[in-house]
Amino acid sequence: MLKKQPFIPVILGANIGTYSIARSFHEAYNVKSISLSRQIAGPIDKSSIIVPMTEDSMGDESILLAKLREIGGMYPEQSKILIGSNDWHIESIVDFHGKLGDDWVIPYVDNQTLQKIIHKTSFYDICEKTGVPYPKYTYLNDDASPGDDVNFSFPVVIKPTDRALYESTDFEGKKKVFICENREELEDVTARLKKAGLHKSVILQEYVPGDDSAMRILTLYVGQDGETKLASYGQVLLEDHTPGGRGNPLAIRTFSNDEVVEHAKKIVEHTGFTGIANFDIKYDQRDGKYKFFELNPRLGRSNFYMTVEGHNPVEYYVEEHLENRKITPVKAENEKLYTVVPKKLLLKYIADSELKKTIKRMFKENRAINPMFNFSVEKSPKRRFYVYASTMNFYKKFKQHPPFEKE
Repeated sequence: MLKKQPFIPVILGANIGTYSIARSFHEAYNVKSISLSRQIAGPIDKSSIIVPMTEDSMGDESILLAKLREIGGMYPEQSKILIGSNDWHIESIVDFHGKLGDDWVIPYVDNQTLQKIIHKTSFYDICEKTGVPYPKYTYLNDDASPGDDVNFSFPVVIKPTDRALYESTDFEGKKKVFICENREELEDVTARLKKAGLHKSVILQEYVPGDDSAMRILTLYVGQDGETKLASYGQVLLEDHTPGGRGNPLAIRTFSNDEVVEHAKKIVEHTGFTGIANFDIKYDQRDGKYKFFELNPRLGRSNFYMTVEGHNPVEYYVEEHLENRKITPVKAENEKLYTVVPKKLLLKYIADSELKKTIKRMFKENRAINPMFNFSVEKSPKRRFYVYASTMNFYKKFKQHPPFEKE
């Protein structure tokens, strides 16, 4: 089947983001994707649109490169487009420019440009230079104590500046992001970070108040000519609050916001960034500004919100890199609902009454889509069982790790 396709997407990863990208390719071009991961996980298992491959040591760039060359040898007649679904994937992929042959498309910037935007502090420097709002932050000293310039109060946030390094290092009580309510918690976390050798690879950041619905997501597709071709914006309604998944959007309401888009354009234009730029943003009720937290140079875990809205992001990859077509800029402004959690659970955690009415209306009008609910294509009973079970498992997750009451 793959040898009859005009091209083959090769997606690194096995999470829901990986499946969402594969589904977007399948919906747009009726092609199957190859997934490459350390092991086959539930989101891609038994899928009829994914050919799963594994490589235990793919964290080693030389082994990953060899595996990709092996895949290339299996399908020499087709163009391959290489997509990452994790931060460390992108840091590896950008080093493969010129190493995989002309039949491979690597739709990411060079390593020098990448490094400008993926580290939190350099990203905030760019925000400062371009006049884009961002949260206050400081570093930890050599002894893991906060810097002398701390001018914000508890709670405070501790997050990695180098996510790829952070994700590859294990330590006791590790979380994706730490929120410390007081100095005792702060000292406990920083001591563990110092023991793991990570205290110089994190920042201490002010906590921007607000519940999950204060979060915003924006994804740009910036063409090779530097022009923004697509800006897809949404309000996060509910995030994951488990230690390993904190901050991952679980439900997003799409619409448009010109102010936020213009800020994002300043950043990509200043850096010369091209391709997918995925921004994490939070509305700060204290000053009415949208604070930019970070830029992820890839399609995020919740990337299917773009396809749900009506603008499939993988079409931009294909049109520009495989079809060499000139892309006309569009404005994504359809109001749709992306969700991977049950309706009842989502509505439970939406505090604003007007927003809750809006979401109820969107469900009633059939404007809500779950990327995993793809049963017209996915016929496997085992897969159907996994999808339903994993969806209902969110009740257990939120009982164990509910959103902070103080938010």
